[in-house]
Amino acid sequence: MKVPGYAVQRVIGKGGMATVYLATQESLSRHVVLKVLDEVNAEKSEDLVERFIAEGRIIASLRHPNIITIYDIGVADNALYISMEYVQGGDLKRRMELPIAADEALDYLSKVASALNEAHRHGIVHRDVKPANILFRDENTPLLTDFGIAKQVDTESDLTSTGIFLGSPNYVSPEQADGVKIDGRADIYSLGCIFYEMLTGRKPYLSDSVIDIVIQHKQGAIPKFPEEYAEFQPLLDRMMAKQRDKRIPDAETLIREISKLQDTRRRKAKGLDPLDDTYTRMERRNRRGRQILAALILLGLIMFSSLKYVEVRIKGVPVRTDSVSTQTAIDEIAAARPATTPVPAPTLETASQVPPGTEEAAAVASAPAAEPPPDQVIQALTWLGRQSLEEYKLTYPPKDNAYYYFSRLLEIDPGNETAKHGILEVSDRYTVLAEQAMAKNEVEKAAAYVDIGLRVNPANQALSAMKDLVQTGDTSLLATIKSLFSDG
Repeated sequence: MKVPGYAVQRVIGKGGMATVYLATQESLSRHVVLKVLDEVNAEKSEDLVERFIAEGRIIASLRHPNIITIYDIGVADNALYISMEYVQGGDLKRRMELPIAADEALDYLSKVASALNEAHRHGIVHRDVKPANILFRDENTPLLTDFGIAKQVDTESDLTSTGIFLGSPNYVSPEQADGVKIDGRADIYSLGCIFYEMLTGRKPYLSDSVIDIVIQHKQGAIPKFPEEYAEFQPLLDRMMAKQRDKRIPDAETLIREISKLQDTRRRKAKGLDPLDDTYTRMERRNRRGRQILAALILLGLIMFSSLKYVEVRIKGVPVRTDSVSTQTAIDEIAAARPATTPVPAPTLETASQVPPGTEEAAAVASAPAAEPPPDQVIQALTWLGRQSLEEYKLTYPPKDNAYYYFSRLLEIDPGNETAKHGILEVSDRYTVLAEQAMAKNEVEKAAAYVDIGLRVNPANQALSAMKDLVQTGDTSLLATIKSLFSDG
């Protein structure tokens, strides 16, 4: 398979309508997934082609940190392809091979519900929410993918020409199985099935017959959690209600219900009475204080916009501001100075600044050292880290970024103050990126930067304060400050 601009490496999957390849986007030297519609299918069915193109358009129209990012859609060798984000965290189906803790399951549930809420707000029903369609960008970031059968909610029917519903039998809602017009509540039902399976390790209904499973979805009793998970039964009952009018009405409401459960569990963990709202009031006051701090930070950013990093540029190239997902935010930083662009060779004037042993440092960075490294290798790692900071290669590309070099330096020299300060500087620069994004009312992009920065340094107070602010969804700085100080 040849696609202009991409170096195809290998097949990583094959479905009913397309083959999936791992490839490298040559212009940016980054790994991508190429989903290529099989030519034989394209020749057989115009409907498949339309669905394939629709998938690319649907994903491209949705910008959310928990929805897979699409880069391109085109035609190569008479075959349609979609180029999208490549992630290495596996899928939820594989993760469920091991037990998933309740708090972890609630976190996944909330984030996928947030992705569905974004899709539903745009009038899009996924219709095939299942564990294999939930990928992971990293340990804690699930991504909803495979919108291949998603449609606008005004479609007339979910039946194919053969009378068979589209979707996965183990997670299909009763109304979707009947082939009637559906809405976002069908996705909520499917997510309820996944919630049950995450906690119990079993699918809601089991049978050797697909037809029997579908009948159970339509008529069977809602499955019961074991006693240890009884606190989640009311939520499951509302997610998997057979009559959709009795189901949780929308993903936004679902997110609130999950949040209440999470708050209750946090109170219990702190030994507090779940029915006493003292803890809630205390959390609200703490959050208010953090919001005030974040607002003051942003106000200071605007007042003192001549500070060194406010005009965020990488070697004179402005960071793009049209991406919102965490991985895309990292990719955009890398794209401003492609990974293939080498660090300029030192001239006679700068040669003294480049410590000897840089090549040895690269070897140390990629494999543990059996002996303490020589001083020149430590100096080289230090230089590589600082150089990456200067180029804003903060956490990307892999094994060639400031965070990586400083972390490796700490492994071989645990007391190295330069490395410690370097890692803090990486987090601080994400603070600056997030602050500028907020100043431009790009709340989702700011949230992505905040997320990355807190992973680097969870103790970064400015980022912690901003996290609460961006989660409010209030994109007006002045309105935020006014509300914080006027609300009694």
